[in-house]
Amino acid sequence: MDFKHFIGGSYESQAVTADQERLVNWYMEALESPGATRSSALYPTPGVTQLATDSGGYGRCHYVMSCNGFAYCAASQSKPERLPANITHGREFLVIGNTLFEANLAGTLREWTSSSPGPGNAFDGSTNPSTSTVPATIHSGFASGNVFLTANEKGYYFNALGATVFRVSALDGKATMGGFLDGYFLALDARESTLYISNLDDPTTWDTGTDFAQRSLASDSWIAMKVFGRYIWLFGELTSEIWQDTGERFPFAPIPTALINYGIAAQWSAQIVDNQIVWLARNDAGRICVARSTGQNVDIISTPAVELAISGYSDYSDARSDSYADLGHNFYVLSFEGSKATWVWDSKTNQWHERGTWEKASASFTSWRPSHHAFAFGEHRMLDRSTGNLYRMNSDIMTDAGGGVIRRVRRAPALQSENRRVFYSNLELDLEPGLGLSTGQGEDPQVMLRLSNDGGKTWGAEMMRSAGKIGEYETRVRWNRLGSARRRVFEVSVSDPTPWRLTGAYLTVNGEQR
Repeated sequence: MDFKHFIGGSYESQAVTADQERLVNWYMEALESPGATRSSALYPTPGVTQLATDSGGYGRCHYVMSCNGFAYCAASQSKPERLPANITHGREFLVIGNTLFEANLAGTLREWTSSSPGPGNAFDGSTNPSTSTVPATIHSGFASGNVFLTANEKGYYFNALGATVFRVSALDGKATMGGFLDGYFLALDARESTLYISNLDDPTTWDTGTDFAQRSLASDSWIAMKVFGRYIWLFGELTSEIWQDTGERFPFAPIPTALINYGIAAQWSAQIVDNQIVWLARNDAGRICVARSTGQNVDIISTPAVELAISGYSDYSDARSDSYADLGHNFYVLSFEGSKATWVWDSKTNQWHERGTWEKASASFTSWRPSHHAFAFGEHRMLDRSTGNLYRMNSDIMTDAGGGVIRRVRRAPALQSENRRVFYSNLELDLEPGLGLSTGQGEDPQVMLRLSNDGGKTWGAEMMRSAGKIGEYETRVRWNRLGSARRRVFEVSVSDPTPWRLTGAYLTVNGEQR
């Protein structure tokens, strides 16, 4: 018989015996063709391969500056005539530790210099610059090539025609994060709940004595900011508001009707996902959830199971987020490094799955190390939250950060029949076989099965089966004589570097004994 609901997302409820499903390093896709043999499938999340590395710290910011037709492309290491015609021209900037780099098409890093004191182009003011993991921000202006950067609560600027970073002394201690809208560079001071603006398209000039705004619609402080379309979203601890350009002397003012009763629970969790903002939210009733914008309102997209998991973390305020689009899906990636967890929401299916980097020494997952996504030179690129690596990310890459294996897990929902004992003759996976590699690990890819007879509380040993060497397309992945249980949970996992595509499972049940 068909194993219904074998394909699904992560949902671990308060009662493990009620639901204990997990989906790690796979994502779910609904098959929209009426002729498809299945209604949905599990496809592998992408891997990464290293392009460059620097030993100066951890990845903190990643930004692509569009420059089609603009003069400041000439200063780039990757001039327009050197790029394939189908690739959008741009400049790729990244912050590793306290150093600003530019990467070219091949991923080679060029370090920018600084007018600030300190070795290299280190951003001054951080007590421990080499180990700082607090995100930086980069935003560019009009065709002038001006760029505004924030790091260590300070503001910096550079012009893409040059190669030098300058500090904006007026913003010392006032630039938690930055932005750009309608010709103005923006700086949010989260400690003082103050929004500053620059002169038009001029990140060098800030009148912090007059060109600022502070919160008045609610009593909680602004702690985060995100520019979305023609609006500035200003997130407080418990409430948020939306500002727009009114054309006055100080151009930005709140939309009176746009006071939102959800603040932000993690300062760096807001991301634009397709045509909406998504963030880790909180309200004055104590709810911690993931919310998305719907115009001037919000929808809650986290499930009770996701909220249960987050509520159990020792500190959810350290969450960092990313977003990217690939193969028809838009993903929101929310990582809790201190709690070694990463949750991912897929706006296409409205399903949640988990991602993790497998640590061989501890035989456990940590939070997914690739972070700070940017789409540069026609490919997805990521930094590393634990090293100074720059990666290329793609679904055809089967290695994780640092070159490790990607372990993928699907724990199916429990099977039970009114608490009666059920006898299982066999389980067969419906997957794409015969995708083994020609040599090395993955030459004979293996699938591992574990069984739990108490709803997922305890587990038996792994049982391995081959998924077929290269070209063995008729291989059947099957386990026989699986015993009996009143509440059986099946869990399959894989780690060989092959494109694991899983479409379902079949069970043969011999009978029931009361």
